[in-house]
Amino acid sequence: MNAITPERSPVRQRALGGGLFPWAGYGFVLFFLAALVAFWPEYLSRLPRGGIYRHFHAGLMTLWFALLIAQPLLVRTGRRPLHRMLGKSSFVLAPLAVVSMVLLTHVRLQEVTDASMRALAILPLAMATLFAVAYALAISYRHQPALHARYMICTGLALVDPVGARLLGYYLPFALPDWAYQGTTFTLTDLLLLWLIWRERGVARGRAAFPVMLAVAVVLQAMVFVFPHLSAWQAAMRWFAALPLT
Repeated sequence: MNAITPERSPVRQRALGGGLFPWAGYGFVLFFLAALVAFWPEYLSRLPRGGIYRHFHAGLMTLWFALLIAQPLLVRTGRRPLHRMLGKSSFVLAPLAVVSMVLLTHVRLQEVTDASMRALAILPLAMATLFAVAYALAISYRHQPALHARYMICTGLALVDPVGARLLGYYLPFALPDWAYQGTTFTLTDLLLLWLIWRERGVARGRAAFPVMLAVAVVLQAMVFVFPHLSAWQAAMRWFAALPLT
């Protein structure tokens, strides 16, 4: 019989929190293409220059994009064993991605001597924290698919600022004030989460994920604007830059 049972109907799946993200894989394809455009002027067009730490980071984030693209498509096509097998790779990829973010930040800190510029390291470190929190929550709820899927999607939020700010910086026909780049990308991140929260107003399972990530994002965004002005943070960045990490 071809009839859809109540348990498998789209309405039933939506109410339970499943079957909500058939678009996620395609959305991350578009996001990856945007990232290629964003990083073309300063990185991709200059390969193989860039340095080992930048190549390390770029390679890991490319693999992470591939994972975010493949996983929802595998679920959609019913290939759950392959989905689970690829998911295990995240236990290696995610920690390495965070390490690459920290190491790349350290390299950039060593390239500047001005304390105010060093203090701006809060931005990449905040995005690394956003990524790490989303992934940690995804793994914590790996046996609850509705929450797991949402938190995995939220790891992509950490990429909105580096991609969006570069698109604005390189392709707008005019320059924005320094604060406006993060103001724009942070607003976009928050609006995306608010849209997802609104979209899930009738969902029974998993709907707590996006409000949690919105709260985390807002706190980190506030830190980005506040911390560079704190003497304690500036001292911490001088200490961090002096560490023999790279």
